[in-house]
Amino acid sequence: MQLFWTPASPFTRKVVVAAKELGLWENIEIAPTTWPLEWGYATVSFTAGLAEANPVARIPTLITDDGVGLGCSTLICQHLNGQVVGGEVIPSGAAQWPMWSLYAVADGLLEAQVAMRAEMLRPAAVRSEDYLQKQRDRIDRCFDHMEGRSEELAVADGALPNLAQITAGIACGYQDWREWLTDFRPGRANLSSWYEGFRLRPAMRASEPKDTPEV
Repeated sequence: MQLFWTPASPFTRKVVVAAKELGLWENIEIAPTTWPLEWGYATVSFTAGLAEANPVARIPTLITDDGVGLGCSTLICQHLNGQVVGGEVIPSGAAQWPMWSLYAVADGLLEAQVAMRAEMLRPAAVRSEDYLQKQRDRIDRCFDHMEGRSEELAVADGALPNLAQITAGIACGYQDWREWLTDFRPGRANLSSWYEGFRLRPAMRASEPKDTPEV
């Protein structure tokens, strides 16, 4: 498998953490990408092979062993989970639906964070404060929702974290990393306490975000 990868993308980090938790990371060839800062508002030059594998040209994109291009982090994690007998990152049966419900909130939070990043890259003269506030409001609602469901974030002893737990942890980490995002902890004691433990998992520590090279 080949993964188009950037150290800054929380969606890429989701795939990385899932792959590491499933023991599949060593089976993936990494294709580092570069992104000029204009990516937030203009078409930029893509890393060779990315747009051919995924015309949406988003990160992450995985090329499977069968040559199928998967350009969505959710699909990639589903594919990886299916490579492991009894894969636990995505539960089966009725247990999957509460997980998907919480995952949709955490993933929507990531979308709002990245949307803010894209807007922050626009020249200040054309940047929309209303748009930024819309994303801040969504982020706050999602963090409040995760606080209310914090008991679902606990990883059972001996189990792998599920995709909702992974994505929630990554959202907390991205909120900490970007200096223009506010601290999610005030008023969310349960979520804060959970994250302090979750962030220490080896897969999380090995995938802490860094800025993507521009060239």
